[in-house]
Amino acid sequence: STGSELVSPGTPLRPGQIYESNSSMLAAAVRAAGADVVAAVTVSDDVAQFTGVLDRYAAASDLIITSGGVSAGAYEVVKDAFGRAGDQGVEFVKVAMQPGMPQGAGRVAQTPIVTTPGNPVSALVSFEVFIRPALRSAMGLPTPDRPRRSAVLAETLTAPAGKRQFRRGIFDAGAGTVVSCGPPGSHHVRWLASANCLLDIPTDITEIAAGSQVPIWDLR
Repeated sequence: STGSELVSPGTPLRPGQIYESNSSMLAAAVRAAGADVVAAVTVSDDVAQFTGVLDRYAAASDLIITSGGVSAGAYEVVKDAFGRAGDQGVEFVKVAMQPGMPQGAGRVAQTPIVTTPGNPVSALVSFEVFIRPALRSAMGLPTPDRPRRSAVLAETLTAPAGKRQFRRGIFDAGAGTVVSCGPPGSHHVRWLASANCLLDIPTDITEIAAGSQVPIWDLR
C-alpha cells in the first residue's frame, strides 16, 4: 500500500493524513479467495523504499498486489518506479470502469504484479474484477467467479456514459431486490463494508428505472 499521507490506524492524524486501510483490506480479500499473504506492507511515496520492499518480497511471492501510485498526479510512486512508459515490465492503462479506471500489470523479477488505484473502493473493486477470478483459477479452486444473479432494483439509478460501473449494493435474497449502498465515490469505505453485492451496470446504460432487473455480483 503506497502513499506518504498514510498512517497507521490509532495514530493521531495531522493535516493531509489519512488512515491506511488498503493493506488490511486487500490482505483479507486475498485470504478469503483462498491464498496466503506473504506480507502486507505500507510505504511512502519514495521510489527507493518502494523498490526495496519489492526486492525483499518478490522472490518469495507468486503475485504482488499494490494500491496507489498509478494515477496522473505529480508523485505516483508505482509509475515512477517502473518508468512512465512502462519500460521495465509493467504496463499502465486506463480501463472504462468506475471505480478503478487506472490499472497496471506486468512482472517484477519474474513475479507477476498487479497495480490497483489507491482509493479503497477502487482497490477492492479492482481486486474483485481483475485479481480474484485469476487467482482462484491459477490455484485450481472451484467457482473462480462471484455468483452472478439478477435482482429487482428498488430505486432509480444513473450512471456515467461509456463506463462499466460497479455500485455497492444490498441484496435482499428473500425479496429478490437490491438497493444501492451509499454514494458512488471511491473513498466511501464505510459503505463498502456494509455492501453484500456489486451492481454491474453496463457501459451503454446511463439510467436504470426502479423496478428494472439488474445484474449483480453476489459477495456474500
